Amino acid sequence: MKLRKRGILPGIALAGATALVLAGCSSDSGSGDGGGDAGGDTIKIGVLSTAEGNLAFGMDEAKAAVAAAMEQRGGTADGGEIAGKDVEFIYAGTDGTTASAQTQVKKLVENDGVDIVLGPASGDEGETVVQYALTVPEVTFVNGAASPVGMTLEGADNFFRFHGDSAMWMGGVGDYAYNEKGYENIYLLAEDYSFPYDNAGGFFTEFCSAGGDIVGASWVPVGTTDYATIISQIPDDADAVYVGLGGADAASFLSQAVTNGVDKPLVGGTIAIDITALSGDANIASAAAGMISGGPVPGTGYDNPIWDDFVAAYQQQPNTFPEPSIFALLYYNSVESLLLGLEATDGDLSDDQAALRDELRALTWDSPTGTISVDENNQAVVDNFMNEVVELEDGTLALDTITSTSGVAQEGVIFDRFESCADIQ
Repeated sequence: MKLRKRGILPGIALAGATALVLAGCSSDSGSGDGGGDAGGDTIKIGVLSTAEGNLAFGMDEAKAAVAAAMEQRGGTADGGEIAGKDVEFIYAGTDGTTASAQTQVKKLVENDGVDIVLGPASGDEGETVVQYALTVPEVTFVNGAASPVGMTLEGADNFFRFHGDSAMWMGGVGDYAYNEKGYENIYLLAEDYSFPYDNAGGFFTEFCSAGGDIVGASWVPVGTTDYATIISQIPDDADAVYVGLGGADAASFLSQAVTNGVDKPLVGGTIAIDITALSGDANIASAAAGMISGGPVPGTGYDNPIWDDFVAAYQQQPNTFPEPSIFALLYYNSVESLLLGLEATDGDLSDDQAALRDELRALTWDSPTGTISVDENNQAVVDNFMNEVVELEDGTLALDTITSTSGVAQEGVIFDRFESCADIQ
């Protein structure tokens, strides 16, 4: 398969990131060298998540996840005690852009002196944070919800992702769309950044290989509010529309799909069918019901007591959705993995946190959505769910799981923006 690879060569990336950190460091900036005090009794964990922009809810979801994990241990979203050591969480909000993520992650490490970084939330932010992680090997980074494929392929031994990447999440959906739903021609609409590239790439690789075709593509900026022109361009021969939008953007499109009379079925990118998009405008049901997608969040009726406990803990937190969003779930699985590692090593952060990282690499645990472990690239092997949006009797929208798959591993194919099946075959 011939694909255009996104990103920069590792050597160039490392040099650029090194320049970034040298430019930002100052002997007058607090701890300056990052990593906190590995010999002290307080473990500082910096939490990076979105607090502004299209995914402004990300910080509240991250805090809910941290609180759900810490309350099991007698703590709160602000901290508590792990393995006899005090744990302090320091939060830094971003607007979802690379510049904001760069500024905030450097602040956490170089000014606040955190030992560990948890985050970020969004795709391009994740790639920026990984490049920065390469320059501060004494700090451990545990990803929050960012899911571009390439994040765990950059060789950052101090970076861990305890959830799937966005291409993994769409496994099986492309085949299902073509062979079961009968969609032969699909119009592609998605946001123009790394997460939708990989998420759509995972879907259309299967769909095109099965015999389907892309009959047009629109890559739009994050924050687009008017979709009327794009809707008018959807060709008559399209059997369905792929919607690779998230958050407020997905909600806006679904609402306009109703008002502009889109009468074609929709295939959702992973976050297009998340509760963060489906819980807003009550008038979107006629467009959203029937959408298929794939991702880490299970549908209604999922039988797992660990999931039930997580949902109950999440629903006790302030400023949350009726059910856990994908962001809350991913941050929870990430922070819980980290806390299990800290407990197993008695909070030992000596020797550049070697014991903690060894434990994180060896960790296998039963999460709310199945068993999690990591591969040789510190990338999680996880369970995955193919879902369909359904309208419940009370008019609310929910996910119904079509099928689930255990032990899904990363394939490592990185996608860039594409316009046709020929671009990804």
